[in-house]
Amino acid sequence: MGKPRIAVLLSKEMRRNCISEEDFQRLSNFAEVVYESEDAITEEIAIKWMENVDGCLTGWGTPVFSDTFLKVAPKLKVIAHSAGSVKLMLGKIIEQIKERNIVVTNAAVSLGKAVAEFTLGMMLMTMKRAWWFRDLTREGKWREETERKKVIEPYGITVGIIGASNVGRHLIKLLKQFDVKIMAYDPYLSEEEASALGVSKVSLENLMSCSDIVSLHAPATEETKHMINKTNLRLMKDGAIFINTARGSIVNEQDLIKELETGRITACLDVTDPEPPDINSPLRKLPNVVLTPHIAGAIANNRLRNGRYAVDELERFFRGEKILYEVNLSHWEHLG
Repeated sequence: MGKPRIAVLLSKEMRRNCISEEDFQRLSNFAEVVYESEDAITEEIAIKWMENVDGCLTGWGTPVFSDTFLKVAPKLKVIAHSAGSVKLMLGKIIEQIKERNIVVTNAAVSLGKAVAEFTLGMMLMTMKRAWWFRDLTREGKWREETERKKVIEPYGITVGIIGASNVGRHLIKLLKQFDVKIMAYDPYLSEEEASALGVSKVSLENLMSCSDIVSLHAPATEETKHMINKTNLRLMKDGAIFINTARGSIVNEQDLIKELETGRITACLDVTDPEPPDINSPLRKLPNVVLTPHIAGAIANNRLRNGRYAVDELERFFRGEKILYEVNLSHWEHLG
């Protein structure tokens, strides 16, 4: 049996950013790679490369798949996505993919690690009030007691995780290094899974009212739109911290702004709705907001891990081994 034919549907820049030379060579060792250095991958180019392939590697910048992609690739068995969500890329042909039993994998676990690491860093820096002490020391001040009284230490507190996603689960793993209680809200998380993760499964209202830190990691779906709103935001403790490194649409932003304007809570927001926020948005000016420009995920060398995960999955698949990161297409409507 000859080598499988695999199309790499990435631009020159994205291939360089997401697939190391070592991993590209490894892919070339076990497969016939269809790839040319292009500044951008148009639909026309992608369709040409997809002719008679057994698999393909996709990522940021890959065109949205149409019927033609599948028609020219009657032997297509697997799509390995070197990024997170595949909903936009595959949404138009998802039923055909299901009918043909084409396996889809993604690098959501890899991305989840990057986001969880960023979230933990943001959590610790904000608890310690590092951002505010930085500004105070620049002003020539030092032991400001008013600010010191706002500090929260990662000991004996409760951290609430909304969404037992790849990000949420990795953050839970990281938090196990601290002496904290962890709560989780996720309607699709079973009691058995919660027990295995070492967290208490609670209602959203319980989590919002009992947590010193609330960290949001749910997918952006119709079900979760504005899930965080004035009803549950007002339940948060005075002095609590709200972190969103998921998606802006999950939060009713106007409700959050109104709660922040009271000064009761602090927010760390890597995502907003819309993105970027209006230049005059209170989120850019409120003193109790730490705002970053959607940088939690892999934006630099961490992308190479995404590519490695994709190449690993293709190698496992064509060796007849169990793949690790298959996208559950039967839960399509619940995917982010």
